[in-house]
Amino acid sequence: MKRLILAISLACSATASSPVTWELSQFADFIKGKLKNLSLTREGSLLPGPALAIAHTLPETSLWALAQAPDGAVYLGTGPKGRIYRWRRDAKSLELFATLPEPHIFALTVAPDGTVFAAGSPSGNIYRVTATEAKVFAQTGAKFLWSLLATRDAVFAGGDNGRIFRATASLSEVYYESGQSNITSLALSSDGALIAGSDPNGILYRIPAKGTAQVLYDAPFTEIRTVIPTASGEIYFLAMGGAATRRTQTANQPASGAATTGVPQVTTTITVTEEAQAGIDLKPKPQPATPTPTPAATPATTTSLDVPGLDRSAIYRLNKDLTVDSLYVTKEESIYDLAELNSSLYFSSDNHGRIYRLDGDRAATLLHESGESEIGRLLHTPSGWLAAATSSPKLLLLSDTKTPPYEYESPVHEASNIARWGAINATSSVALAFESRSGNAARPDATWSTWQALNGNNIQSPPARYVQWRFRTDRDFTLRSVALNYLPRNLPPIVKSLTAVLAMVPTNNPKPQAAATTSSSYTLTITDTGEASSSTSAGTASLLASRPAGRQLMLSWVAEDPDSDTLQYTLHFRGEDESQWKLLKQELTENSFTIDADTLADGRYLFRLTASDTLSNPSASARTTEFNSVPVQLDQSVPTIEATLNGTTLSIKCTDSASPIRRIEYSINAGRWILLEAADGIYDSREESATATLSLPAGESIITIRAYDSSLNVALRKLIVKR
Repeated sequence: MKRLILAISLACSATASSPVTWELSQFADFIKGKLKNLSLTREGSLLPGPALAIAHTLPETSLWALAQAPDGAVYLGTGPKGRIYRWRRDAKSLELFATLPEPHIFALTVAPDGTVFAAGSPSGNIYRVTATEAKVFAQTGAKFLWSLLATRDAVFAGGDNGRIFRATASLSEVYYESGQSNITSLALSSDGALIAGSDPNGILYRIPAKGTAQVLYDAPFTEIRTVIPTASGEIYFLAMGGAATRRTQTANQPASGAATTGVPQVTTTITVTEEAQAGIDLKPKPQPATPTPTPAATPATTTSLDVPGLDRSAIYRLNKDLTVDSLYVTKEESIYDLAELNSSLYFSSDNHGRIYRLDGDRAATLLHESGESEIGRLLHTPSGWLAAATSSPKLLLLSDTKTPPYEYESPVHEASNIARWGAINATSSVALAFESRSGNAARPDATWSTWQALNGNNIQSPPARYVQWRFRTDRDFTLRSVALNYLPRNLPPIVKSLTAVLAMVPTNNPKPQAAATTSSSYTLTITDTGEASSSTSAGTASLLASRPAGRQLMLSWVAEDPDSDTLQYTLHFRGEDESQWKLLKQELTENSFTIDADTLADGRYLFRLTASDTLSNPSASARTTEFNSVPVQLDQSVPTIEATLNGTTLSIKCTDSASPIRRIEYSINAGRWILLEAADGIYDSREESATATLSLPAGESIITIRAYDSSLNVALRKLIVKR
């Protein structure tokens, strides 16, 4: 059997030639665009929302903490120069309130009487701050203080090594040791007990007295970030940092001019760097198999590992009966702060600096997208929401009311091919004035068309590969979905491979798959008496010597259409020395065709496959693709053999009219086949010769000679020799 395989591979991206609709109707669809003064519900509706009223940029590296005083003033803790700023409602800018002798202020608190306290790191001192001085109020002995809470008679501080400190004007003591790495949040419950959140095991504690604690909840997260007790006895808390998530901490080297008090040891939970671009990372203490001393000056470093599919943050409610309800869980973003107002929860994230509202039905609404890398702190004031952009420090003020104009710009959509744009259909409570633009660059640039208003509902932008739409309005509205229709240009079919196989099949069954099925005309039985008898005939026993098989040329191909259209095929052929293509078969829908190879004489042939998508497209837009094979050698002629025996030397000469001789061998008296070496050392020509020196037994011998050409055609020649 002869097999000839011809293959060519092509590549193309897929699209659709039928009309296509690009629709935005879900939260995940609209959130990919740009929102200005808009809110977005979890059900996927765009609504008017609050606007950014003021943005104060700070000349610092990081903004870590916010705290509000009874008079409405808000204090800001920054790094790495230990500065505290004050924001007041009527002030047009921030004012520098105080400077600590330590580089970072990770926590601030204001006592009921308006006294401001600040946590300095990395010396772990608590400062009592006024407009004229920052005076040490207490020394805790910790390196880092992450949380502060001022009551009427004391100040509580949560620090590294999982310790909580209680400080007064005359005393500083360890109030509770949790065994955790850090105490990251503190609050006072309605019954006067201290509530604390920890890292790295995400444990929420209730501490009613010194040295006494109760675990309220062990969260499946690393850090309890924010705790909000309510007057009714419930506690809302924010947990963040999935089991495989760590943020790179940056606050280690103080800035030039700042006091240098050393760097944290490896056993501490935070590495502080001057750059401080990524927020606070609370890293658990290392737990080596055997204790290994580490130099105190060696800073600890962490890496950021985000595993897709893991929950990154969650908001919980601890009920009065100590049961816990999960109110909101997200895998897409890290939630950095939580606040409560009028029975609704508000939270901020690291995803474009977004601020959300979580209502009682646990449905989250995107209130504002600031465009910042993260909003680390969130605080409500009579003027509106204050949001702290942590790593590129800004203090943002959002108005509490809806503020026009309301603008939305869709994400860029790719049609995967040049497309003609159709209509935009919107499901909206009021009519919106849409505009569109298009281009062939993946990102809008100067090569794109300008924004153009629609003509009715129809897009006026020129045909292109990419498209985008937007609207702007001052009216109240609810937009639930937007569908843009377009028609990509029809793409031609793709022929990926063409295969030709020449196979032997039985003459009584031309189907190639039956090639291995053969049968004799009858059965010949030989008995131990040496007499031959036929089981099917009483005549003379002889075997038919006719050729048992014919040859079929099977053509098969792999083709596809980028638009998923139904394909139709046409086959042509011609000899290599011919000039015109001859039709072999047309209107094929299968991917193979078989012909009797005997209808083609020996020679070299080319085959042409034409693939068309005319069955799925109007004739004016139908596309075709032609594919020409490389020459295919057809050779059904057996070689000729000339053989002579002179003494003991056997001389053989073989010739073939179509293809080179590949093998010459002989057998003596039906013995094993012995391969002969070509006279010129290699079988590569249509004429080859070989010689052999034979050792023949006495009497009569039969020498059988066999030759193959490159198409596996075989020729036999027999010599009878008597000695």
